Amino acid sequence: MNLMKKILVLFLALVICPSAFAQQNVTLDDAVRTAISNNLDISSIQNNMIIQNYYLRRSQGALYPSLNLNGRWTRNITDSKGGTIFQNGVPINIPDQSTTSNDFNLSLNSTVTLFDGFANFRQVDYDETAINTYRLEIERQKTDIVININTLYIEVLKNEQIVIANQQTLADSRAQLERIREIINVGRGTIADLYKQDVQVATDELNLQRSQNVLEKSKVDLLNAMSDDVNKQVTASAQGINVNITNEELAGIVAANSNVDVLVRRGIADRYDFKSVMLQIELNRINLDIAEKKEYFPILSAFGNYNLNGDAIGDITNTRVATFGLQLSYPIFQGFSYDVNRQVAEVNIKQSELNLQKLELAIKAEVKKAVLDLQNSYNQVVVIDRSIRSAEQDKLLSEENYRLGLGTLLDVQIATTRLNNLQIEKINTTYNFLIAKRLIDYYSGQIKY
Repeated sequence: MNLMKKILVLFLALVICPSAFAQQNVTLDDAVRTAISNNLDISSIQNNMIIQNYYLRRSQGALYPSLNLNGRWTRNITDSKGGTIFQNGVPINIPDQSTTSNDFNLSLNSTVTLFDGFANFRQVDYDETAINTYRLEIERQKTDIVININTLYIEVLKNEQIVIANQQTLADSRAQLERIREIINVGRGTIADLYKQDVQVATDELNLQRSQNVLEKSKVDLLNAMSDDVNKQVTASAQGINVNITNEELAGIVAANSNVDVLVRRGIADRYDFKSVMLQIELNRINLDIAEKKEYFPILSAFGNYNLNGDAIGDITNTRVATFGLQLSYPIFQGFSYDVNRQVAEVNIKQSELNLQKLELAIKAEVKKAVLDLQNSYNQVVVIDRSIRSAEQDKLLSEENYRLGLGTLLDVQIATTRLNNLQIEKINTTYNFLIAKRLIDYYSGQIKY
């Protein structure tokens, strides 16, 4: 009756909410694309790059003459109180007076900087370089996303294989339990062996549940890194990932990634963070150049004005004045502002160069450690393979001895547990090797998107 109820509940759940049981198959490329498209940091950098493009447009516009059109109307009302004035001793009475006058003015003026040590052109160079730094930052962010998703995705694949291994272990334990029951039925076994194997089955069931829980948590980590719905049910596809890699292929990968110096040179040449620091140094040098030009060079500008003036709208063209000329200015003292700008730029260059040196040292250390991890994973795989072959023979021998009455169930369980642990360790080590290989690609600047 309980079984019928469970079947009915499962049927209703499938009918009411089939999506709750639907598994979406996700490939590594799908995960990377989703993570990049949903990443808010990339969107923020793109917004900053848009703003920097506006700054570039402004600095480019500063190279051209400005043009301003001004219009003005002025009304003057003058009131004066009358009185008496004397001319040649003769008094003359002047009455109170009130006068009103209008002034209409229309002017067009323009200015342009002819020479400022070419600081204005260097400002354009600065804004263009700043845009390139944002482009590199976006690519660096994408690279970080790619390696993070690769690591989490491989972790999911590894945990899936561990679940499969534990399922096989549980199936073997249950089969062994049935064999013990048959042995007891023919009067050769003991009830104690039956209880021992039942405990082993329960232990294997618990191990399976734990591995399934670890798998689900790794899927949550992957979905979270993708900025996707963590409640989504997904399965990871091994498409494009060689999970059945042979030891010979592993050895070939180790040999191809054993030269640390070559990998470091690749990292220095291709890593986006290294290129970004190089551009930052260039930005600071342009800043220094701009500060020096503003401090040491005069500014030569040209100006022109054209004015129309009249006391009425219709008479505004009666007076026309055109003015043009050159203006030269030189900053003798500006409260040390120009000198401070130059000094700050010099310090920023030194700091950027220090950052570059630190990054180069970090690249060497990262590559060296990743190569060591790769070699260590390979050595572990080789040793584990030998151990597995030995454990398989021990398991067969212990089972045969137990069947013939020459051994104990404990011998069988110990041999089985050792073999299962080695198989899981092989899974862990193999997938850790794949992660180590991707980390080498990342640290040497070979991961692109």
